[in-house]
Amino acid sequence: MRTFAIVAVVEGAAPDLFEWVSFHRAVGVRHFVIYDNGLDVEAAALLKAHEGIGVTALPCPTRIDMTPRFAAYNHFLASRARLFRFAAFLSLDEFLVPAPGRSIQDWIARIPPHAGAVVVNRRVFDTAGLDENPSGLVLRRFPRALANSEDEANRPVTEIYRQGAVAAIIDTGLATLVQGERLMSDFSPAEPDPVRPGTVLGVRQGEIRLNHYPRPAPAASATGPHAEAEPCFRTQNWVGPTLDEMRHALAYLEGVAPAEALRLRARSGAVPELARPVSPREHRLWRLRHLHQPRVEAAGRFLQRKLFGAPRPW
Repeated sequence: MRTFAIVAVVEGAAPDLFEWVSFHRAVGVRHFVIYDNGLDVEAAALLKAHEGIGVTALPCPTRIDMTPRFAAYNHFLASRARLFRFAAFLSLDEFLVPAPGRSIQDWIARIPPHAGAVVVNRRVFDTAGLDENPSGLVLRRFPRALANSEDEANRPVTEIYRQGAVAAIIDTGLATLVQGERLMSDFSPAEPDPVRPGTVLGVRQGEIRLNHYPRPAPAASATGPHAEAEPCFRTQNWVGPTLDEMRHALAYLEGVAPAEALRLRARSGAVPELARPVSPREHRLWRLRHLHQPRVEAAGRFLQRKLFGAPRPW
């Protein structure tokens, strides 16, 4: 069984899709399930080019009783969740950020066995009036987080669910668990807030945090009293690894989808670091991690299922 997947519903041009996937791959995510809710031709081609390195693209299902977003989430729970021990449901303006130098996989491995869901606090970043370079990295364009707003900036907006812990997701609140307990990201118990349904008491910034770059931007300005004076150190710490991951992905795409790699390089002209080539040795190691190692692990899982049956998540 694979360890962890990010599930997302994307539509339109999705200009930040390449950075979003590369960032999460840099922090340790290896599997993505992306539902196409009307992507344009270029964004759909980008997803197809990433199929060999952990991205699964699916058409967004249609249901008359819920929006495409929740229809996709419930389709994943019904058809794909059995393949992964844990899953997170994110939007393209949400970045799951571990502490500097840490890996999401290491954090996932430490989730207690009785946890059915882990609540991740968010930090809202100011996207008002700062977009001076619309073609640059999101992590650089919007460096300052809104402070002094515990109610809004640190309200839990997503959970990482264990397989089988939730049967359906029907709204933006915390889903009802059918197995396990709900914990905070530091693995302490999550207590429901009676005043605000769908949230929990306490603000505990654990090893994992959710950076939220909202669209439309919040009313507060970066120069106002609620903005940090300096950029967020945790976010800036991941700019370098994200750029490295983007360079390796471009080198990979030049072999499997040269037209797509050329288009991405043209669109990334505002990020001069991407023009720097990767060393052959580093790229071989990258291919070993993202291409060959997953195949070996998949073969091992197949053999394990044949010999011992399917593993149980609980």
